[in-house]
Amino acid sequence: MDIHQLRSWIFELYEPLENERQYIVYDEERGNLLIDAPPFSERALRLVRGAGPASLLVATNAARAADAGKYREALGLQVAAHADDADGIAGGPDLVLSDDELVRPDARAVRVHANGEGATVLLLRKAGGVLVCGDLDLASDAARALLPLSFSVVLSARWSPMWNAGKDNLLALQEELPKPRKQFGILLQAPWDRAYKGRLEDKLVPHDPIVPREVTAPREAAMGPETLVVASAARELVERPRRPIPAAPSATATAPVQQSPKATNRPKSFAEDWAARGSPRPPTTIANPETDIQPPPPVVAPRSIGDRYRRLSVEELAGVPYVDYVWGGIDLSPDGSEVAFSWNRSGTFEIYSVPLDGERIFQLTDAKERSVWPRWSPDARQLAFLRDRGGDEQFDIWLVDRDGEHERNLTNEPGVMHRDIAWSPDGTKLVYTANSGGKAFGIQVIDLATGEKRAITDGSRDDMQPRWSPDGTLLVFWSRRETTRTNADLYVVASTGGETTRLETRDGKDGESTDPQWSPDGTRISFTTDTRGRHEIALASYAEREVRRVEHMTDSIHDEYGAVWRPDGRALAYLHNEDAAVSLRRVFAVSHADHAVSDIPGMHLSPDIGPNSDTTAFMFSSPSRPWDVFVTGERAIEARALTRSLPAAIDPATLVEPSHVRYPGADGEDVPALLFLPYAEALRGEKIPPAIINIHGGPTAQHHREWNVATQVFVNAGFVVLEPNPRGSTGYGKKWREANRGDWGGKDLEDIARGAGWLGDQKLADPARIGVYGGSYGGYLTLMSLALRPDRFAAGVSVVGVVSWKTMAETTRGDLRDYLIREFGDPAKDAELYRERSPLTHASKIRAPLLILQGENDPRVPRSEAEQVVKALRDSGKPHEYHVYPGEGHGFRVTENRIDALRRALDWFDRYLRRA
Repeated sequence: MDIHQLRSWIFELYEPLENERQYIVYDEERGNLLIDAPPFSERALRLVRGAGPASLLVATNAARAADAGKYREALGLQVAAHADDADGIAGGPDLVLSDDELVRPDARAVRVHANGEGATVLLLRKAGGVLVCGDLDLASDAARALLPLSFSVVLSARWSPMWNAGKDNLLALQEELPKPRKQFGILLQAPWDRAYKGRLEDKLVPHDPIVPREVTAPREAAMGPETLVVASAARELVERPRRPIPAAPSATATAPVQQSPKATNRPKSFAEDWAARGSPRPPTTIANPETDIQPPPPVVAPRSIGDRYRRLSVEELAGVPYVDYVWGGIDLSPDGSEVAFSWNRSGTFEIYSVPLDGERIFQLTDAKERSVWPRWSPDARQLAFLRDRGGDEQFDIWLVDRDGEHERNLTNEPGVMHRDIAWSPDGTKLVYTANSGGKAFGIQVIDLATGEKRAITDGSRDDMQPRWSPDGTLLVFWSRRETTRTNADLYVVASTGGETTRLETRDGKDGESTDPQWSPDGTRISFTTDTRGRHEIALASYAEREVRRVEHMTDSIHDEYGAVWRPDGRALAYLHNEDAAVSLRRVFAVSHADHAVSDIPGMHLSPDIGPNSDTTAFMFSSPSRPWDVFVTGERAIEARALTRSLPAAIDPATLVEPSHVRYPGADGEDVPALLFLPYAEALRGEKIPPAIINIHGGPTAQHHREWNVATQVFVNAGFVVLEPNPRGSTGYGKKWREANRGDWGGKDLEDIARGAGWLGDQKLADPARIGVYGGSYGGYLTLMSLALRPDRFAAGVSVVGVVSWKTMAETTRGDLRDYLIREFGDPAKDAELYRERSPLTHASKIRAPLLILQGENDPRVPRSEAEQVVKALRDSGKPHEYHVYPGEGHGFRVTENRIDALRRALDWFDRYLRRA
């Protein structure tokens, strides 16, 4: 049994009530759970069933009888109660317990009393001692009533916060126990008690279990494999038939209740049971039933939703607002009272704030220009944020008062991009990075009182994400300063400037150390590393500009990143990326025990933790929900939405959730993808519909289970949509992410083409009517697909796509040029590769109709890129259309332009992929 994982789940996740924890004891040998009945809820229901044990036994008393009855009806599990409580259980308990009766060969039920209060507890024999499971205040008379018994561990925390501050009560209770026979034999190492292990080791004396083996052995042999029965004096088997499991009890459940697994004779370890790939993780719940978030359906033929289907206009879908997830995310105020974010509800992205009660939302800016990256000052009286003009990404740093009355431009440097802003701990300065003077992004600090700017690094290399130490004397950041540019390291520098010091976090291995965050006490730095083959969270013990030790926090096989510290320093929240869904998890810094904070199917982003370490704000999106701001408390069952971007007029059921699939790509490698099948009502009578391959940008990026308005527009109109994550994509480990390094437009292009072939082979789409759509690098692969795989694609739409790598390297921004060199090749040394892999070279081979959409002010893929291929198509007489959006950059930030672009794209595919 993985006791750290089990204890983490019990104590840190499973919290149905604010002042009470429920306890679960896992029977490793037989795969059973003994569980103290929690208050009934959808989330608790899924947690209990999601554990997937062979059998369940709920121990309860009269006070909890109604909840136990609900579990019995929902899951068909057995209910055990003490004889004194039996009359209070509706329908009677399945197992009636008495003080001298065994629940199983290795467990005894005991009822203890104190001043009229009672609780039934289960004593479970384990190697070296006993676990006590039940509602019991360790400092109460009821706990002292257990003194006549020998036991090893008491798991109880009825009175908040017994599980935390209650450790002192544990120690006090231990001192009161008669010695040596009644001492604790084992103290499990949960995050809160590991620090006390040293104090207790000299007192831990193992002793015999309460039920001697010579007593239980013959009974155990007589009972056979089924253990959830009463061992009567006559040793007769008494078993109540398992009840059938009905459907999910309400519409707010986010996953159907799983069928109870059959009992098995095979021993089953907890780690095996927990990690079994076939067992779904129990999702948490969003407290907004109108969103009706559902788990992804299996890969089947298009299904019907009857009258709930409605053909949605492009204006409806493309006009849906969303919280900005690209530039800086959200920020929880230092006093923990409200969240700042950027939202395009007004048509352009402006800064907003919302109190945690969610009753009102305040718009703080109204510039009609993109305002993003809000950051609260330490006194919570003002916000720093970034604003550009016309989508040019030349962000200046601005300040706005908390009431939105006064704004001030701090930098006002045309032609310069400022980003990565962070307040100094005393609130007098801001640190940021900027590409001033045409250099790379160097670190600068601005004094807010005087406006004086100080260069901390010289801008010879791009320095990223500077973060203040808690005392304000140092800055930690990451940079690629080695000659190869492929490795990334952490560096520290005085906040006044001076010599930078590289921190050894890679142990001499190739890889990246990024996203540094100081611990609240300044003794550790969390960061993201990939030296072990995936992105994961690590901690560096730091002192005097030197890393003393590096610890990897989890042993998952999936990518994890984005860690932020709890203010108490005990734990970090981080993001876990699995099969294109990104959940929010928490890991404890000492024990490394981790668990889900929110694992609603979809994508979580930008977690931020309140000053009391209890409140976590984050962003969330799913294919049927635009990006919104959420908050959850340490003791909350559900996450609450503070914004609701999806209009009430759009039924979430009309929006399509995908299946995560894999299909054979180049070299036989499986390519992960999201498959969206239109509802039957959208097919217009077609048995085999047309399809669109939607290619993401990057290429080091990923299609997630998130809001993608283009995909929803297409699938609602009756197109099958495949969102592939070809080689070069993130989210599937380092090897896959680097698989197209130096090979852009090579095997990743073949992965895209084979996705189209797979749709035809599976009879999911008409192979003669498959289109391709993409933006940025996705626009590049769209052009390459039409040029080099004309047999696969009948039409295409390229949005801000690269046309010539040579001219791209000459005209794009400096940091993007460095990225191009690192991931693709040097334009001087690899000139032939640049030419061969450019769509412009193969433009004459394009046969299918092509729509090209471009932002006038694009700083990444300049307008000149699009105009080169437009000229080539015009000169050769190929069918195409070209549209430029004034005041737009790399993508379309203004709602009316986004609507127009998607209307043009849908009309294009309707024209060329629909049958006459």
